[in-house]
Amino acid sequence: MSEPQEVQNLLRLKRYEQPSEEYFDDFLEEFHRRQREDLMKTSARSLFVERLTVWFRELGMAKWAYGAGLAYAALMVGFVLWPKGSHEPMAAPGATSLPGERTLEAVDFHKPASGDEEELERKEF
Repeated sequence: MSEPQEVQNLLRLKRYEQPSEEYFDDFLEEFHRRQREDLMKTSARSLFVERLTVWFRELGMAKWAYGAGLAYAALMVGFVLWPKGSHEPMAAPGATSLPGERTLEAVDFHKPASGDEEELERKEF
């Protein structure tokens, strides 16, 4: 007998076999038990990452807007929390200052006196 003929005979015999109703009930209970066991084996972090990736996958084009907003917020928080440097002005490279020399930052600009205002107006271009 050839192999295809054996397979056909086996299929004819198995066609009339049906499992009992208890088999299906037990199967469903066993399936649910195994699902719960698999869920308990996974860590909370991996579940969180999985749910987060599914959420982002379902967002479509809105995910780019959310991502850009999140990046902008992180950048602004970085600017606000960045430590402030000293308020002393930095000298230009190669610039030297002599002792007692007044720099532009040290010059105190005052408003001219009332009599000096008229003189300044005449000298303006």
